Amino acid sequence: MSTSGIFSKRGFLTTASFIAFSLMLAAPYGCSKKGEEQPKQETAVQAPAADPGKEHFDKGVQFSLKGQLDDAIKEYEAVLTYNPKSAEAHNNLGFAYFDKGDIDKAIEHQKLAVESNPNLANGYYGLALALENKGDKKGAIENWKQFASLSQPHSKWWMKAQEHIQALEGKAPAKAKK
Repeated sequence: MSTSGIFSKRGFLTTASFIAFSLMLAAPYGCSKKGEEQPKQETAVQAPAADPGKEHFDKGVQFSLKGQLDDAIKEYEAVLTYNPKSAEAHNNLGFAYFDKGDIDKAIEHQKLAVESNPNLANGYYGLALALENKGDKKGAIENWKQFASLSQPHSKWWMKAQEHIQALEGKAPAKAKK
């Protein structure tokens, strides 16, 4: 898959693209700088196996990948009835709302994701995108930096965060948002 094929017309990752891309990049790039090797996961936004809402989570991911955002939102909301603090469900719900254009709900759910799991790099990524879209430069910069601190240094996603930070701080010419 070429990187030019994973971005929406707005220049942002769509939920389905981000989830699909996370599936491909979780192992080679990682989202943690902890000294130990992280267990290989299928996705960086995977629901815990013991969670009774896992079936709904998995359905939500499938709907997201197909671009069926309303159905995905219903499934992620069902997960939250079982586990209201599921960082992964809030994160994916935030991306689904972002893609639907509901930036306020996207911000709300990404904030809940990072409150539930302060080490969820994808939550900071989604929050940074939404805040940047909303015009909150300071909040976006803070969240891009937090995402970068949890990402593998010099990975593709870490570099994208650096580009956003520099553009928002006016230190580099603005590039297409990705």
